[in-house]
Amino acid sequence: MFWQSKTYYEFGPFRVDPRERRLLRNTKVVPLTPKVFDILLALVQNRGHLLTKDEVIRLVWPNTAVEEGNIARNISTLRNALGEHPRDHQYIETVPWRGYRFVAQVKEVLDETVAPINSIAVLPFVNLAQDPGLEYLSDGITESLINSLSQLMPLKVMSRNSVFHYKGCETEVSVAGRELNVQAIVIGRVAKHEDFLAISVEMVDVRDGRNIWGAQYTRKSADIFTIQERIVEEITGKLRLKLTWQHKQRLPQRQTQDTRAYHFYLKGRYYFNKLTVDGVQKGVEHFKQAIERDPDYALAYVGLGDCYNYWAKPNEAKQAMAKALEIDETLGEAHASLGFFKFVYDWDFDGADSQFARALALNSNYAEAHHWSAIYFANMGLHEKAAVEAKLAVGLDPLSLMMNMTPALAAYLARDYKRAEKELLKVIEMEPTFPAAHSVLGNTYLQQELYEKAMAEYQKVLELSKGVALVEAAMKAVIAHAYAKSRKRNKALKVLNELLEASNETVQAAPAINVSPHSIAEIYAALGQKDLAFDWLNRAYDQRDMQLVSLRVNPTLDPLRDDPRFRDLLRRMGLHSRSKEN
Repeated sequence: MFWQSKTYYEFGPFRVDPRERRLLRNTKVVPLTPKVFDILLALVQNRGHLLTKDEVIRLVWPNTAVEEGNIARNISTLRNALGEHPRDHQYIETVPWRGYRFVAQVKEVLDETVAPINSIAVLPFVNLAQDPGLEYLSDGITESLINSLSQLMPLKVMSRNSVFHYKGCETEVSVAGRELNVQAIVIGRVAKHEDFLAISVEMVDVRDGRNIWGAQYTRKSADIFTIQERIVEEITGKLRLKLTWQHKQRLPQRQTQDTRAYHFYLKGRYYFNKLTVDGVQKGVEHFKQAIERDPDYALAYVGLGDCYNYWAKPNEAKQAMAKALEIDETLGEAHASLGFFKFVYDWDFDGADSQFARALALNSNYAEAHHWSAIYFANMGLHEKAAVEAKLAVGLDPLSLMMNMTPALAAYLARDYKRAEKELLKVIEMEPTFPAAHSVLGNTYLQQELYEKAMAEYQKVLELSKGVALVEAAMKAVIAHAYAKSRKRNKALKVLNELLEASNETVQAAPAINVSPHSIAEIYAALGQKDLAFDWLNRAYDQRDMQLVSLRVNPTLDPLRDDPRFRDLLRRMGLHSRSKEN
């Protein structure tokens, strides 16, 4: 029930040693039965809080029928062992008809033989009730702890994307630690009894398998904020982190005081993280309910913005992120998302640079911010910076396919095709059915004039994306460009004409499957038809085609670079004067 710990609890002349399960008085052992020791440890770890008789039974005698008289007898034994006297010392307060509270001041002492830890992962908390209706709560507590610990800049904290690979899996802590490349793992369990939450937490040093700390909290559901804050404080203390004043100020910060709003937010995150159409729709509904409960709930606006981003509604997403930052300017996640929109949609490259830098200054553990910074730097031609950010993104989220794509994308735009190929093959080894990896791998082969290998990868993408009209149309454009580059002009023109006809036929009925003007321009560029290529690039400019952000470095447009019209387009986009690395 309670775990070995490298923390001692001291009060008065006593020291509680959870690891050895001993109570010491001035270095002398005070003999206690196992159940009396369990009661003492439960009271000490929940000091200052009332433990009802039912809670004591659940903590000390789980799944066992126990009479209240047993509790009273064991408490009496404990009082005698502590030498309590009503007129002198009182460590345990009895609250008539309700329960007990440990009222003495307790000092926690960390075993100084413990080596400091600088990297940690919080694995998904287990929903002990196995109630699907409470799954959002166990996931939400996990995510909240990750977000809070991520504020501690000296500490490397694994991203949600990677740790949730272990959800529902009985993985050895040592294995997870090795796969995630961290020194410590936090695991936990959540149970709900009527209006009470029981949360148990354990932190394990994966280097030697020993427990650093463990505790169990039983509180009313409305006290969920207090529980999470206490857990973060405990972990911070056990890791002996040297925090700046700013970090200490942010740790206890709550985004909302409304418990119901917080639960709506947790449900919104739970459904959004499914990344399905239905899940995102439910996410929007719950985030809006959270905002209705608390209009100043900044994180709820961030969640809403993420949903709109999934739906490709940039204006709505940008408004949500701007609102979040209006409420709380210190949200790194919101700055990163705003940087993405400034980069891809607004073409405000200086603004994007500033937002990414601000995001990472506020939360250097946010893998997505490193990912987007890497992509931004790569498109600006700052390839060394891109490589650094790409490596950091993977380090924080090593099991994420998208994060592992980052080094490959950066290498491709740096024209380092061999390195890009190596990185992409690693991603495909992780997930052979990941279409994006096959698509970019095809591009790397194409630039090396390995046409058959490129076509084989493009065909895999079509097979994996069968029935997805938008992907099929985009891949047809890529294949037409490959035919043109490999001097199969007739095949290229045939596919190009099919794309143009389909685009004209569906422009009113289903505009979503229209091919990007930028993609059409790439085909004409490979065919050597420069005038038509620039016509389509100008259409892409007028439609603010997001692919144009790669204009400075994209190898598919190399046939056009010496033309004055290309330099004019760079100027209009604000890319002509951006500095490049030596």
